[in-house]
Amino acid sequence: MDFQQKYADELKKIKENEDYIEVFRLIIFKHSHDKDVIDELMKFSKENNLSKVRAWAYYYLGWYHFERSYYEKAAESFLISNDIFNLLDYKPGLIYACNGLTNVYCQMGQFNLANEWGLKGISLCEETDNKKAIVTLLINTGINYIQMKNFKKGKDILNSIEIIECVLTKRQQISLNLALAEIEINIGDPYLALVHIDGVMKMEEELRVTSEICEIHKLKGTAYAKLNLYDIAEQEFKTSYDFANENDLIYEKCAVALEWAKLCILVGRKQKATEELLEIIENCINKKIKVLLREAYHMLYKIHKDSDKPYEALKCLEEYMLIDDEMYDYEQNQLMAKMNFKHTKREADQYKSLYDRTELLSNIGQKILSNLSINSIVKIIDEEINKLINTDYFGIAVYDKNLDQATYYFVGENTKIKDVKHFDGEDISSFGSYCIRNKKDIIIGDVNKEYKKYIDRLPSGFKGTEGKSEMKSVIYTPLIINDKVVGLMSVQSSEESAYDLNDLNTLKILANYSAIAIENAINYKRVEDKATYDNLTSFLTKFEIVRLGEIIYERHKINNLKFSVAMIDLDNFKNVNDSFGHVYGDKALSMVADTISKCIRNTDYIGRYGGDEFLLICPGLGEPEVIDVAERIRKTIENKIFDLGDGILVSITLSIGVHEFKEVDKSFLDVLKKADKCLYSAKGSSRNLVICN
Repeated sequence: MDFQQKYADELKKIKENEDYIEVFRLIIFKHSHDKDVIDELMKFSKENNLSKVRAWAYYYLGWYHFERSYYEKAAESFLISNDIFNLLDYKPGLIYACNGLTNVYCQMGQFNLANEWGLKGISLCEETDNKKAIVTLLINTGINYIQMKNFKKGKDILNSIEIIECVLTKRQQISLNLALAEIEINIGDPYLALVHIDGVMKMEEELRVTSEICEIHKLKGTAYAKLNLYDIAEQEFKTSYDFANENDLIYEKCAVALEWAKLCILVGRKQKATEELLEIIENCINKKIKVLLREAYHMLYKIHKDSDKPYEALKCLEEYMLIDDEMYDYEQNQLMAKMNFKHTKREADQYKSLYDRTELLSNIGQKILSNLSINSIVKIIDEEINKLINTDYFGIAVYDKNLDQATYYFVGENTKIKDVKHFDGEDISSFGSYCIRNKKDIIIGDVNKEYKKYIDRLPSGFKGTEGKSEMKSVIYTPLIINDKVVGLMSVQSSEESAYDLNDLNTLKILANYSAIAIENAINYKRVEDKATYDNLTSFLTKFEIVRLGEIIYERHKINNLKFSVAMIDLDNFKNVNDSFGHVYGDKALSMVADTISKCIRNTDYIGRYGGDEFLLICPGLGEPEVIDVAERIRKTIENKIFDLGDGILVSITLSIGVHEFKEVDKSFLDVLKKADKCLYSAKGSSRNLVICN
C-alpha cells in the first residue's frame, strides 16, 4: 500500500476517534517535511472540527518553516499550536509546543523568550512525569545558554540530565554530545570536544540527519582552529559548508560561514573573510535570519575599523544596531501578544509608549556609538537618561580585567564628573564589585534594608547621616560584550522603590550600547597608544619622538630658547641576546628603560630610536646640564645588576652622545646628526662614556 492510500485510511480512523492522532503522529512525523501532507491534515481538521488534530497540524507546520529558516512563520505556527492545546488543557501537546518555541526563539536570538518557554515546558514535564520530554527540553535550554555564550550555565544544565532516570534516545544523545563538544571548545579542552564529536559520528552513520552532519563538521573545524590546526579546520568548514549548500540548509550554511570567516581573520585573510561575510549578509537578509545577520555586520564592522575604513565601519555598525533594535522590538511584541491585549485603547497607548521609548533609546544609542571618549559617553547619557528613568545619580565604571580595578565616572545633582576611584575585584563591600564579579544585575528598593542580599556591609560611599544610605533605590547592571565585562552602569534615587524591571530593562539596553561604545573607545585608545608608545619600553616610538623633536626645534628656534638632545646606546647588548635569547634580552631592555625613566625629569621626552638605542630630548637644558643628566643615567646603569629571573644576572653599560642646539643647526635632523656623531665617538673609544661636542 502506498503512503497516500495509507494516509487516507488513517485519516478516517481519526475522524472516528480524534485521540487516534497520537498513533497517527508517528506516521506523519516521517513526512513532516512534505507541505502537501501538512496542508491535507490542516484541511481535514478544519472540515471535521477536530481541534487537537489542528493543533498538531500547526505544530508540524512550525517545524516545516523552521527547517527552511522561516523563523517568524515557525514561531507563529508554534504559538497557534500552543494556544489550541492550552484551550484543550492538553499538557502533552503543550510540552511539544514549548519545545518548538524554545528552539525557534533560540535560533532567532530571542534568548529570554526561549528560556521562558523552555522553563514552562520543563514545569509541565515535571507535572506529568514525562522524563523523555524533560531531557529534550533540558538539552534545548542548555543549547540556548550556549548560544548566549554562557557556557558554564549551559554545562550545569546539561550535566543535570545525569540525575534523571531515563534512557536517552539516539537523537538526544547526539544533541547532548554536540552541545557538550561546543562547551569544551569554548571553556574546556578541544581534544575532549573531538572525542564527543567522534562519538556522535558513529551514531550519525545510522541516523544521517543533514543539519547535524553540518553541525558536526562545523564544530570539528572550530575545535581544530582552537588547536591552531588551521588547514584541517578549513577543510572541515568547507565540508560543512558544501553539505549545507547541497541540501539548501541556509541557516547552517551561514553559521559555518561565520566560523570560517573568523578563521580567515585569524590567519590574516581579511579579504576572504569580507567576501564570506557579504555572502552571509545577503543570505540572512533574504531569510530574515537576524541573529546571524547581526553577528556578520559586527564582524564586518571590526574588519573595516581595523583596515582604517571609518565610513564603511560606521555603516556596518549602524546596520548592527538597527537589527539589534528590530530584535528587541520583536521580543516586546511577542510579550505584548502573550499578555493578550485585544486592540484596546490601553494596547494602543502601551504600544505608542513602547515605540516612543524604543525610538528615544535608539537615538541615544546612536549618539553614544558615535563617540570615542568615555567622558563624552557619560555626559551624553547623563543629559538624556531622565527622559527614560528618574535618577538622582548616574554613573559608569570602566573595568580593567588585567588590573582588576574599575574606574568610576559618577554624575549627580550639582556635581560634575568626579575623579576616578578604584576597587579590588575581591572587595566584598562594593555593589560594583559584586555586579562585575558575578556578571549580575542589582535592583534594590531600599538600600538600608536590602544590601545584605548582595554584600556583607553597607558600602562607605552610601553612608550618610547616622551611618544610613541617603540613596534608597539603586540599579547596577554590567556592561558585557562578547561575554567579557568591560564595566557597569548604575542609577540611584533618594526615593524608596523608585525602580522596577522596566527600568532595569531600559538601563540594560543603554548598557548594551555603552558596552560597544566603551570597547570602541578602549580599542581606539589602545591603537592610538600603540602608534605613540613603544610596547616593550613604554617610551615614545621613533616616529613620535622625532615628530616632537621637530616641534621643539621650531619653537625653541623662534623664541631663542635652549634645548639639548642625548643619543643613548647600550654597549655590546647583542651579547645578552646571543647568550640568553631574545626573551631575556627584551626583559633586560625593558628594565634598562625603566631605570632610565627614573633618572630624567617629567618635562623631558624620551623615545626608542632603534633596537637598543634611545633618544632623549631635554627642553631648557644647555650642554653642562644635559651632561649631568647623561652621567647620572650612565652611572646608574653601570652600578646596577639586572636580575632577569631564572638565576640570570647581567651587568650593562651604555654610551651617550650629547649635543646642545645651536643657531647653525638648520633642522632637528642636524641636531640629531651631531649627537649621533658624539655617540659614535663614545662607542669607538672605550665605551661606557658620555661625549659632547
